Amino acid sequence: MYKLFFALICSYLMCAAIMTVSAQEGRTDDTVFKEIALNEKEDTEIRIFALTRVTDQSVFKEIVLDDKVERDIRNFALTRVTDQNWLKQIALNSQETTEIRILALTRVTDQNVFKEIVSDDKVERDIRNFSLTRVTDQNWLKQIALNEKETNEIRILALTRVTDQNVFKEIALDNKIDAEIRKFAMTRIK
Repeated sequence: MYKLFFALICSYLMCAAIMTVSAQEGRTDDTVFKEIALNEKEDTEIRIFALTRVTDQSVFKEIVLDDKVERDIRNFALTRVTDQNWLKQIALNSQETTEIRILALTRVTDQNVFKEIVSDDKVERDIRNFSLTRVTDQNWLKQIALNEKETNEIRILALTRVTDQNVFKEIALDNKIDAEIRKFAMTRIK
């Protein structure tokens, strides 16, 4: 714990020193923090600390899009992005890492993005499952739970989110539905 505290104090002092020198050179605080955040030679803790002071969304986007940037820095930069359209693009981008996509999904508010991902069986399983946990539309969840084209895993996950007892009863009584799903539905009947 003392090491972490010491590291944070050192980071703070280094940033303060850089800001003082930069101010003497006529640079603004925001410019200094951007410069530090984008400097690949800087220490991870220093870059993250600088990112806490940056307000320019383009800096966060630049860091997130650069897959050569250290994971912790990319993840932190993504938590600072507020542009919903851009977050949707990252979440839907199959070229991005699972970690970055899921982190973007934690910040997305558009239910259609979650539905689009869950509906696409080519999307990686972890991303589909996470997206399904973010869906709040009960009618849509019922459709997924009742749809025999979906995988058992997706259907059961949808069933954990459904609140309508009639859906559980309908699945439990339908002998054309997989036994695993029927048993799970029966456990949900009150």
